[in-house]
Amino acid sequence: MPTDHQSSTRIRRSLSVRTRFDVFKRDNFQCRYCGRRSPEVVLEVDHVVPFCEGGDDDPINLTTSCWECNSGKAGVPLETITTAEDPNDRAILLLERERQLREYNAVLKEIRLRKETQGQELVNYWCENTGTDYLPQRDWTWLLRQLDYVPAEVIRQAMLVAINRGAIKGVRYVAACLRNWRDRGEI
Repeated sequence: MPTDHQSSTRIRRSLSVRTRFDVFKRDNFQCRYCGRRSPEVVLEVDHVVPFCEGGDDDPINLTTSCWECNSGKAGVPLETITTAEDPNDRAILLLERERQLREYNAVLKEIRLRKETQGQELVNYWCENTGTDYLPQRDWTWLLRQLDYVPAEVIRQAMLVAINRGAIKGVRYVAACLRNWRDRGEI
């Protein structure tokens, strides 16, 4: 029995921007119903089990949905796509798309800066331990690409192996170490 300060009805609270963004990241900025991605569509967070039917804000009950699929879900089959004919709805849609683009670009920038920082640390490590002054541009480009797939610490280990073997003219030996480790399933 609810007390005076409690209510038997549930009060719906909006999801935080952080929660929405975490759901978008988890779902790779892609609508789980139709497969379209941001920035092509405006993304929203959908309750798999609707709030009005007892669903909650637990991340397992949340999924990324485009505006069209989420709008069509309430009482209309997902195959039916509703459109925003109202100019006000269209404006809101455009503003949301712009906000999501800013967030997406901020994530890409953060990743790029992290890679460049890690890459520069690896170049400094290489130069300090090989007695060279720089890393050629093609090696720098290769190194940044590797950071998409291989942790910086593993690359540093491969550099150490190359340095200990005296293979310090470029990073070919480092690349060979990584390729061998990958082929053997060690990374």
